[in-house]
Amino acid sequence: MTEPTIRTVMQRQNRVEREVRRLRLAGAVGLLGIAALILMGQASPGVGDKVVEAGQFVLRDRIGRARAWLSVSDGSVNFALADQNERTRTLLYVHADGSHGLVLAAHDGKTRVKVKVGTNGVPDLSLIDKDGRRIGLFVLPDGSPAIGLVDQTGKLRAALGLKTDGTVRLILSDEHATERAEVAVLPSGTPRLSLIGHTGSLIWHGP
Repeated sequence: MTEPTIRTVMQRQNRVEREVRRLRLAGAVGLLGIAALILMGQASPGVGDKVVEAGQFVLRDRIGRARAWLSVSDGSVNFALADQNERTRTLLYVHADGSHGLVLAAHDGKTRVKVKVGTNGVPDLSLIDKDGRRIGLFVLPDGSPAIGLVDQTGKLRAALGLKTDGTVRLILSDEHATERAEVAVLPSGTPRLSLIGHTGSLIWHGP
């Protein structure tokens, strides 16, 4: 091969290498541009504001068991969490009338604790035994804390409360939920004992 031919081949090879480098650079710039567009699209306002609408959502575990529900029915919204046996163990709700609360259940699915705020704004905490009977009651009527004990028939038998004026009262009732005795400490510090007849009339009061 003559010298001019070798020179010509070398020139062509150099041009090809420059063209390859130019194409590589253009490709890299193009890829960077595409990546930038993707990133800007992901970060742009509005993409994360998508709304998914449905009447009910069910969350299932790997083997298809329903473990959580979010539903709306008759104006009420409910959010429930279930155990591995698909028994509801926790329920959070807001009713159509504005009352809302929380229900906690045992492993058998029976309710054991209820927390509620009624339409009057008064909170209520109930403790329930294994047979479904309410045995404890905690309320805050008119901002006054109170604790109640309920018998197996659902009647309030004892209550301890603190009134807004500072009076502390312990009330004991009979099987008919009639108040029969009251022990109180007045805001002045004076103790007071009241005994009440079965008809509800005061029979002794002191000191």
